[in-house]
Amino acid sequence: MMREVELKILNVNVPAMRRKLKKLGLKRVMKPTLLREIHFTSKTFNGRGSSASLFRLRKEGDESFLTVKTKRRKDRRFDVRQETEISVSDFEKTEKILKSVGFEVLREREKFREEYRAKGIKVEIDNYPKIKPYAEIEGSDKKAVLKLLLMLGYSLRDTTNKTATGILKEAGIGDGKLTFGKRKEGI
Repeated sequence: MMREVELKILNVNVPAMRRKLKKLGLKRVMKPTLLREIHFTSKTFNGRGSSASLFRLRKEGDESFLTVKTKRRKDRRFDVRQETEISVSDFEKTEKILKSVGFEVLREREKFREEYRAKGIKVEIDNYPKIKPYAEIEGSDKKAVLKLLLMLGYSLRDTTNKTATGILKEAGIGDGKLTFGKRKEGI
C-alpha cells in the first residue's frame, strides 16, 4: 500500500510544462500513452461503509492494473489517500471476472497520459476528451509536492485537490463513457 499526496494544476500548456520538467531534471518515463479505465461498483461495494472509495481496472499500453484507493483524508489543499494496486495479465478477462461476481461498470474513460519522475516524485500530464490537459504532482509527502510546485513556477492558488471525476463533473461531464472515439492521437 502506498500513501499518495497530490495536487493538480488545471489548464496547463503541455509544451511549456514539458520544458519546465526537463529543465528541472525530471525524466520522462512514459511517453503519451492511451489509458483506458473502468471504475466498478456493486451492491456490496459502492464506497459507502467501506474504507475504499475507488475500484478501478486500468489498461496502460500493454500493461493492466487493478487498483483500490481509500477514501480521501480531509485536507484543504492536498488529495491524500492510500492506494493498493496489482498488475493483472489480461484486461478483458479481468473485466469479465469482475462482472461475473457482481461488479457493475460505474464509468469508463480514456485519457492520454505522459509521466515524468525524479527522486520519489512524479508528474503526470493527463489529457481527457472535452477538457484542457492538467498536470498532477504526486509524492509521498506534502513538502516534496509543494517544493516541486513552486519550482515549476506555480503556487497553491494555482492548484486543486479534486479527483479526475470531480474535475470532469465541474466541466459538466458526468459518469458514463468518455472516450476519444476514432481520434486516438497523443497530446
